Amino acid sequence: MTTFSQNAELTPAYILHTRKYGDSSLIAEFLTEKNGRISGVIRGARSKKQSGTVQAFTPLLISFIGNGDLKTITKIDAGNISHIVGDELLVGFYANELLVRLLAKFEPMRSVFSAYQNLLLQLVSGTNVEPCLRVFEMTLLSELGYGISFDVEAQSGEPIDENAFYRFGLNQGFYRLAKQASGRNFQGKYLLGISEGNFAEPMVNTYAKFIIRDCLDHLLGGRPLKSRELFKLYRSAASEDVKAKVESKVEDEDEDAQ
Repeated sequence: MTTFSQNAELTPAYILHTRKYGDSSLIAEFLTEKNGRISGVIRGARSKKQSGTVQAFTPLLISFIGNGDLKTITKIDAGNISHIVGDELLVGFYANELLVRLLAKFEPMRSVFSAYQNLLLQLVSGTNVEPCLRVFEMTLLSELGYGISFDVEAQSGEPIDENAFYRFGLNQGFYRLAKQASGRNFQGKYLLGISEGNFAEPMVNTYAKFIIRDCLDHLLGGRPLKSRELFKLYRSAASEDVKAKVESKVEDEDEDAQ
């Protein structure tokens, strides 16, 4: 059985996803500060004694052993449980799903860990979530090799002109249009706003969402995210009872996914 809250050499971690294993255990996907994403067996995690101790969004300190891809979690020290509900819960599920789907195992990404940690703090507070989510997404893209230069034109290397309009090409960047054209194009001043992290400005945030989504969809290979589907269902729900059912489904995804 995994030992909880005992002395060991521990690394900061968060649980991204769990699924049942045997009669009382779980297999968990972790985001760790030192080792990146890892998978590990938490023995006895579903027993009455440990029920509720191990869950998503809770800061953990863990140790593990094993030479293969699937580790054995030897010790866990759980911090204060973060209670996240509503839209914020769905945003957290979205972030977790991205990390499970896009991060390779055993590749430390401290900047991603830090951005994820900051995002969770905002989700708990329920304020200024969108700007922090954009920073998390852009940090993740950068670490995956898809960092975007929002202040420089791709073809010429010239600085983005705040009065000009641009198109965005995946794996290319922004190229200037002779004039504003039909279809999706982006005014320079809002691209510069993204570069400066001014996501509190509505148009800057909207532009960033479009561009980031195109990049993430490319990396996901066109496979839809369950979190987006649940978010649409939640937003369309007319009653609090239905919304509560969607929130419950989000929590159940931990055991049903993969």
